[in-house]
Amino acid sequence: MKNAILFVLCALFPVALYAQYGRLDKYPNIPSQYDAAFVDHVKDFASGVAKSSYGQYFGQITKERNVYGFGAYYTDSDGVVYGQYRLGNFLFGIKMGVQTAKVGSNDHYICYDLTTGEPLYIMKDGDKYTLPADYGKTYRFESLTYQNGDKYVGETVDGKREGVGLYYYNNGNYYYGRYKNNDRKGFGAMFYTSNKITIQYWKSEDE
Repeated sequence: MKNAILFVLCALFPVALYAQYGRLDKYPNIPSQYDAAFVDHVKDFASGVAKSSYGQYFGQITKERNVYGFGAYYTDSDGVVYGQYRLGNFLFGIKMGVQTAKVGSNDHYICYDLTTGEPLYIMKDGDKYTLPADYGKTYRFESLTYQNGDKYVGETVDGKREGVGLYYYNNGNYYYGRYKNNDRKGFGAMFYTSNKITIQYWKSEDE
């Protein structure tokens, strides 16, 4: 009887473990209508430069020169922080450090090792979740260079651009946004060498 109970527990434990990670998102799953509302508010904000104790920012700003919209902060503490901001506060994006990349919000994000591309852990509401050993076989953070000189730096799934990432064009422009199955998905921002920023929306094939 004891052996039977032990067998049942051993059989159920992996299921429970994977169920936990099946429910635990890598970062906040923002509904598309919320993203749309954010873009509706910031779409006409100009691009500019702002400085603060956190670092130097390039991106969208309000007439009052508040950091608001899509942009990038160049910091000493977090490296380059790409993403969305509201009144100077980071909402969502990529914190690209020297050794790690953190994708998500301040209190819910996945951390990747930039040396190996492997995911290290998920942080949510102050709790740190260690990932299963085979998690990194599917989800990674990679730097991919293409024959035309363009480069992608960001999340991948099974080797394809999927998740949040940056696409650098060989002319110096770059795009920040979400990807699915190698294609852009949803809202993103194009950063031009002319210091102009445009917000774009990309539909998936099933829309």
